Amino acid sequence: MERKRTMHPRRPTARARAKALREEAGLLQRRRKLAVLLVAFLAAAFVLLAAGTARGAELPEDIEWETNMDDPPIGSPDAIRGGTFYTYLPSYPLTFRLHGPNSNDMFASWRRSVSSYLPLVSRHPTTDNYIPILATHWSVQDDYKTIFYRLDPDARWSDGEPITADDYVFAFEFLQDPRIRDPFSNRYMEDYFESVDKIDDHTIRIVGKQESWRPLSDYGFSPLPAHAIELDEEWTDRDNYTPPVVQGPYVISSWRTGERVEMTRIDDWWGDEKHYLQGMFNPDRIVVRVIADTTRALDFFQRGQLSYLEVNEARMWANQMDFEALRNGWAHRKQVFVETPQGLYGMIFNLERPLFQSRDFRKALQYLLDFEKLNSQLMHNAYYRIVSAFEGTPYQNPDIVPYGFDPRRAREHLRAAGFTERGRDGILRNAQGQPARFTLIYPSQGLERHLTVIQNDFRRAGVDLRLQLMEGGAAFNRALERGFDAIMISMSAGFYPAPHQYFHSDFKGIPQNNNFWSYGSERTDELIDTYRFSMDEEERLAAMHELDAIIQDDAIWIPFWMGPYVRFVYWDYVQWPDFYFHRRARTLTDNQVFWIDPERQERLDRAMSEGRALEPSTEVEVDPYGVLEELEKQAKAAEAEE
Repeated sequence: MERKRTMHPRRPTARARAKALREEAGLLQRRRKLAVLLVAFLAAAFVLLAAGTARGAELPEDIEWETNMDDPPIGSPDAIRGGTFYTYLPSYPLTFRLHGPNSNDMFASWRRSVSSYLPLVSRHPTTDNYIPILATHWSVQDDYKTIFYRLDPDARWSDGEPITADDYVFAFEFLQDPRIRDPFSNRYMEDYFESVDKIDDHTIRIVGKQESWRPLSDYGFSPLPAHAIELDEEWTDRDNYTPPVVQGPYVISSWRTGERVEMTRIDDWWGDEKHYLQGMFNPDRIVVRVIADTTRALDFFQRGQLSYLEVNEARMWANQMDFEALRNGWAHRKQVFVETPQGLYGMIFNLERPLFQSRDFRKALQYLLDFEKLNSQLMHNAYYRIVSAFEGTPYQNPDIVPYGFDPRRAREHLRAAGFTERGRDGILRNAQGQPARFTLIYPSQGLERHLTVIQNDFRRAGVDLRLQLMEGGAAFNRALERGFDAIMISMSAGFYPAPHQYFHSDFKGIPQNNNFWSYGSERTDELIDTYRFSMDEEERLAAMHELDAIIQDDAIWIPFWMGPYVRFVYWDYVQWPDFYFHRRARTLTDNQVFWIDPERQERLDRAMSEGRALEPSTEVEVDPYGVLEELEKQAKAAEAEE
C-alpha cells in the first residue's frame, strides 16, 4: 500500500513524512546491525578458514623424510676455482627475464643452468637417482600428489636474502598471473598444481591436481624472489634487460647490446660446500660473445678468443681440424659419446598456413628429403636419421620408420593435394593457380649447403622452396609467434618427453609457446593426457607409441639427423673430469664440470709465445658409457642379417 501512495500527486502530510523518516531511521539502524553481524561472521569465518588451512598444511605426525647423499658429486674433486671462460651464442639475448615473452631463447640455457633454475630435487645426470638441491629432504604422500619439502636453510639469493617458503608461494602465484604474458607457464601451473603452502620458513607443501607417476618431477619448481620482483602490467617491458636476482652461482654483471653478456660468480656462493654441487660452476667469469655462425666462431677460437667450441658441422669436423693450435697441442678436440634423449630437430610446418593444411602436401615433402645423399656427400656418414618425436626414450614407437626418399610417392601426394599442372617456371600449381611454393626460415649459415641440396630436390619435383637466413633470436621469435611458412627448429629434451607443450591443442592458435605447428586434435590430446596422468606404465607407453605414430602420419615436420655425441675443441687450459660430459648431457650448459687451470694457462702462454709445441692429445673418441660400443654392435648385427 505504501508503494501505491507514492504514485499519487498529492504532497504527503507532515505526520506521514515524520512516520516515514522514523521508519527509514529504523531501517538504517537494522541495516547497520546486520552489517556489523556480517563483518563479525566473515571475520570469524576467515579465522576458521585460516585455522583450517594451517591445520591442513601441518606436517603429518608419521611423516617419513627421504634424501639421498649416496651418489657421487656431479663435478670433479680435482676442479680448480677461478679464471675466465669464453664461449659464444649465435644471437644476442632477447631478454634477461626468466619468464614471459622471448624468455626461452638461446641464452635461456645459460640463464637456467648457471643462475636461475635450481630445482628442489634433481636427477643425478649419471645415475638418474633423485638428489637434493634446494631441498634437503622430501616426503611423497600416499596420494602421489602431495609432497612435503624441507628447504636448505643455507640457500641464499644473489643479493644475500634467504630463500624461504615465501618465495615458493610467490612463484606459485606469479606463474599463474596473466600479466607475465606466458601462456605456457600459466596453463602449466593451472593444470598441475592445486596449492603451494608454507608450513614454516623452510618447509613447504606442494599439492598437485591429480596423482602422478613421477611426483618429484611433476610437483616441483624453482622459486622466485618475492622481495625483488614487482609484478604489474609493465613488468615484462620494465624488467626486459634487468639482471634478475637468482639462486645460482652467477649473476649477469655487464653486457654490450648485440655483442656480449658477462656473468660473474658470486663470492662464497651458498652451494660451494654442498655435496652434489662440488666441482661445478668453476670459472670466476663467463663471457658469452655473439658470433653469427660456426665458421666465424672457429676463427675466434683459433685466435684464442673462445675457450671452447662445439663443432656440430660434419664438414668442419672432417676438414677443418688441422690448424696450428691442434697440431701443436695447444688445443685439443674430443668426440664424447653420451646417452641422452634427442630433442626435436628438423623442418617445422605451420599448420595455420593454407598450403600446409593439406596432409598430402606435407607427406609429399617427406618423400623428397634424401637423407642418405646428404649424409654421405655432406656429412661424412657421421649422422643418424631422427625418426621419432620422442627419439632416444622408451616412448619412441619402435615400429615407425622414416618416410625415405621416394619421388614417385611424392608426386602421388602432390596430385592428391591438388597440384597437378606445371607452370612455365616448372612449379606445380593447383586449380586455383596457387603455386607449390613456401619459404623456409633457418638460423644458421652452416645449414645452407644441406638446405640447398634439399631445395634442388624439391624443385625437380615441382615445389619451390625459398630459403631465408635469419638471425637466431629473430628466427626463434618468428617460431613463437608463428610468423613463418616453415622453419628450422632445434630443441633440447629432458629425461621425460614433454608432448603437452609441443603437441597439445591447449596451445593451438596461441602465440608465445612451443606448439610451433599449431597442432592438436581430440585424439592426440587424449593420448597426451594419458601419458601425463595415468598411473599405469603400460598404458602410458601405449598412448605415447600411438601418439608418435599419429604425429608421423600427420607429417607435421621433417625430422633431420642426430649424433649421439658432443664434438668440441678446447684450449689446453680448460680441464675436464675423465668422463668429460655426464651420460645425460647434450651440451656444455647441461652440467658445468670443466675448470680453468692457471698453471696450464701460464704454460700454454709461454709455449705459444716461444712457438713451442706441447704434447698433443691423441685420443679423440671418448666412450665413457659404452654408447659407441653398442652402436658398433648393432651395425655388425645389421650386416650379419643382410
